Amino acid sequence: MTECYYARSPNATGKRETLGHHAQRAGELCSDFLKPIGYSEIGTLLGGLHDFGKASKRFTEVLEGKRVHVNHAYPGAALVYFRYNQKKTARMLATVIAAHHSYLDSNCIMKLKELMQGTGSGYDEEGNFFSLFGMMEMKEAVEAFQMENPQLMQIKIPRPLPIEEDPIADMLLARFLLSALADADYSASAEHFQLDYMEMHTGPALNPEDALERLLQIQAEKQKFSTSSPALNVLRDRLFEDCLRAAELPPGLYTLTAPTGLGKTLSLFAFATKHCKKYRQMRRIILILPYLAIMEQNVRDYRRIVPELLESHSAAVLDERARLLAERWDAPCIVTTNVGFFEPLFSARPTDCRHLHQLAGSVIVLDEAQSLPPDLLEATLRTVKLLCSQYGCTVVFSTATQPSFQYLSGLPWKPTEIVPDPERLFQATKRVMYDWRIEKHISYRQVAEELISHRQGCVIVNLRAHAEKLFRILEESVPKAEAESVFYLTSDLCGAHRTKVLDTIKERLAERKTCYLVASQCIEAGVDLDFPVIYRALAPLESIIQAAGRCNRNGDSDDGKVIVFLPEEEHLYPPGPYYQRASLCVETLASRHPIDCFNLKHIEEYYEILYSNGEGDKEKLKEALEDRDYQKVQEAYKLIESKGVQVIVPWQDKMELFHSLRNEYEKTGLTQDLIRRARPLTVSSFAEDKVKECCIPLLYRTYGREREVQTGWYLLGNPKCYHDKLGLNFGALENFDGMF
Repeated sequence: MTECYYARSPNATGKRETLGHHAQRAGELCSDFLKPIGYSEIGTLLGGLHDFGKASKRFTEVLEGKRVHVNHAYPGAALVYFRYNQKKTARMLATVIAAHHSYLDSNCIMKLKELMQGTGSGYDEEGNFFSLFGMMEMKEAVEAFQMENPQLMQIKIPRPLPIEEDPIADMLLARFLLSALADADYSASAEHFQLDYMEMHTGPALNPEDALERLLQIQAEKQKFSTSSPALNVLRDRLFEDCLRAAELPPGLYTLTAPTGLGKTLSLFAFATKHCKKYRQMRRIILILPYLAIMEQNVRDYRRIVPELLESHSAAVLDERARLLAERWDAPCIVTTNVGFFEPLFSARPTDCRHLHQLAGSVIVLDEAQSLPPDLLEATLRTVKLLCSQYGCTVVFSTATQPSFQYLSGLPWKPTEIVPDPERLFQATKRVMYDWRIEKHISYRQVAEELISHRQGCVIVNLRAHAEKLFRILEESVPKAEAESVFYLTSDLCGAHRTKVLDTIKERLAERKTCYLVASQCIEAGVDLDFPVIYRALAPLESIIQAAGRCNRNGDSDDGKVIVFLPEEEHLYPPGPYYQRASLCVETLASRHPIDCFNLKHIEEYYEILYSNGEGDKEKLKEALEDRDYQKVQEAYKLIESKGVQVIVPWQDKMELFHSLRNEYEKTGLTQDLIRRARPLTVSSFAEDKVKECCIPLLYRTYGREREVQTGWYLLGNPKCYHDKLGLNFGALENFDGMF
């Protein structure tokens, strides 16, 4: 009699799940997940055979607690590879199955051959013994598996997968297949312990009619209560109507090129909702915002349109229901970041890829498209085009400074522009005059003196050290009675602190009180400030134009002014080659002719200079793609090379929360819930040496003990190092008097 094999240990009722039941359920789910891209039969095969390796005595001993470190994924991969004649399709399917508990590795085939033949060590690369090894064991397992799953063993591949010459296309397909398999395997397994798992982890379907109706109501409210000039309101309404009209066009790749301050946020949502209404195969809307700083205010409007909206980013504070949905990205509308959206598309790990199959049939809106890293552009844009052509997506690139990607070498780029005549729109929104002072250096003291003469104004610089220097000069220069009128805004301030500063600035601007702000680039996108004058240190042209969006934003003045200057400092730019190279391209453009930032031909010329002189994607990524090395691609594709360390700070207005977090840590160690609660008081710092000198490292705790691993999270022990205006500032270390 053939032995019955089990997939997992008993649940709360004492019931064990048979391998046959798990294979059938995983096959059903995987088939369903791949149906939107036309590979439901492939899904049945992947889900049905992925755990074939559990039909073994070694895995049974794992369930009985007698054995550990057993690899049950590779035998299923070997079965598929040899059963389907070792063709290219079989190679990809085997690679995906082998990865469902580890990572994608295109070189795993050699190990699969050794496993089938019973040669070699019998261990995988991480020292786990194969649950089945050699032809005899494989044949016995096939007989046992076939008794319970005769239909699974008879599946034929209906058509070969499109194995592409282009490694990006080939590897992306593998990740989508792995996504569906990982989600199906995990979900089917979880159902054994929680019967309503899929119900709890599946969000409602998008209702585009209801969303569009709510959006139109919000738009009507904004029109009714707008304090902007009538001319500006007319342009905003025109942009909104342009987006509604363009939504009728077929799915594909689009751009939205419009000046700042025209309400692109709501207009883009109008395009997305109406596009989903027109094309029923569109299942969800995904909004990609580049900066966490602009999330909160945008999400408030978005959630009024789609109440079931899901935030998926590091700063999201999720309730239990949202946390469950975030595991699978199963929601009608998702707001995420560049990092959260793009990095999984280049990952090798099933945990990162699990939600990718949900992208198929989505309207994807990329706000501030100019923020994509230049040394990853080719791979990123080719992937975006594949999402449109192969996975049924519509993608919109939105920005006031639309990059001319057609000048990138070897990349055909012909998106459809939503705005019929963007040039005319820019000319009609000339709300500022630019004053270019980049031929000679200007001291920060001179900038401070000029700023004070305006009574209200903002200076945006490239480095936080410059921001602090200028802030201190301003503090010295203003009369004591106006000391409260000088503000500082960089990423050294925690989120709650930044929000309070912004609210105070808005109040002073509205009441026409003196107000001087020194800031870094963190205010250049999506921050709704409206100064009469902006000083901007020389930077890439897109940054200069974004900064101008904080000047005369509502068009209620005739003399908004943006002064671009060259600081009298030794170090002018952040680390990395791009910022300096792009800034030099601005100087090159200025040497040819006066720059008109409302002339789209000048912006295109800037990008032509920039991309023509560029070196394309980083060599590390190019080589990894050429070798089709999934792990190296993942390592090379990082939108942010260093995310710094995270410091929970004692900001005076939220001390009760700070003490609560500290007490919670003492009881539980570092947890995901603590991290979520700490977001309003968290600062990302790149001064790791200083952080380690005066901060308490936060550790994970297992079974009541702390594990000595670097988490990248710290608690600021010295309150003097969090300045009430400058935020996290280590100048106080000279008087450091210990932890508290």
